[in-house]
Amino acid sequence: MFIKRLDFISPPITFYHQGYLSHSSIISGIISIISASFIFALAIYFSLDLIKRRDPNVFSYNSFTEDAGIFPLNSSGIFHFISMGTLLNNFEIDGVNFTDFRIIGFEESSEFYLKDGNLYGRNHWLYGQCNNKSDTEGIGYLIDYSFFEKSACIRKYYSIEDKKYYDTSEPKFRWPEIAHGSYHKNYKVYSIVVEKCKEESLNVISGEGQQCRNFFDSDNLNTPFYGIVYFYFVNQYIDVLNYENPNIKFIYIIEGSLVRNSYSNNIINFRPTLVKTHNGLIFDNIKEKTGYLFDRNDVVNTKVDNKEYFYNLYYMVKKYNEL
Repeated sequence: MFIKRLDFISPPITFYHQGYLSHSSIISGIISIISASFIFALAIYFSLDLIKRRDPNVFSYNSFTEDAGIFPLNSSGIFHFISMGTLLNNFEIDGVNFTDFRIIGFEESSEFYLKDGNLYGRNHWLYGQCNNKSDTEGIGYLIDYSFFEKSACIRKYYSIEDKKYYDTSEPKFRWPEIAHGSYHKNYKVYSIVVEKCKEESLNVISGEGQQCRNFFDSDNLNTPFYGIVYFYFVNQYIDVLNYENPNIKFIYIIEGSLVRNSYSNNIINFRPTLVKTHNGLIFDNIKEKTGYLFDRNDVVNTKVDNKEYFYNLYYMVKKYNEL
């Protein structure tokens, strides 16, 4: 009947040999178990390369990007600090004496400040003694310098709108940034000026009643060379074999001379990076991690006629671009 042809439930009729579908033996059963185990072990072994991301296929390329991104100058971005070795301490690297020096940061070329000297006519940052607990959150493992807490880190932000300074712990404090890249219309650079101590800034950093030492006046010294400024910053390199964290951080150091009637302009170029990782096993899933690489330091030495001040400048710019 037609209805019987629609029966998909009843099992098919087969012939069995003593209840088996084949003429089996103990030996063939053992061989089957060994073969299945061997195949399963091989499958697991060769799958580990994929599961544990061994022997990855890697390629890289350079390309232009319209926006190179934003990097704050703190522990979450390009952290930096400054130390010195001067003739006062036999050129030993031993932090910064703020009764001798003032260190200021600007989100523009320092040439504008050097021309007009108008500190309070622009937003700026003052440097004071570093704090290893608050300044290096997340990167403390990189800081193993005995002089770190005597070195110079960003401590105060001056807002031209409010006409006042804010400490790093205050809500209205903001970190400087380098941003977007040198070909972008809204690009930002950051420059640092090292000059003789000014008591107006010293009192902001160290408290009221502080006085500059002014040891570096011409009456005290007969040499124009006063020391070396060491600029420490967190650099990165890409480890393609590190699947979880390909952007490896380390401390890089740039040196500059501290000379009267002259300053060295260190143009520190960075380029952004983008690491794309395909981490899907069955369906593709791409993880992206941004970072940066130090590219080069272009040094320009400039003579000045001002006999009172000496400068050492670090001019940092986000450079276009190799991704």
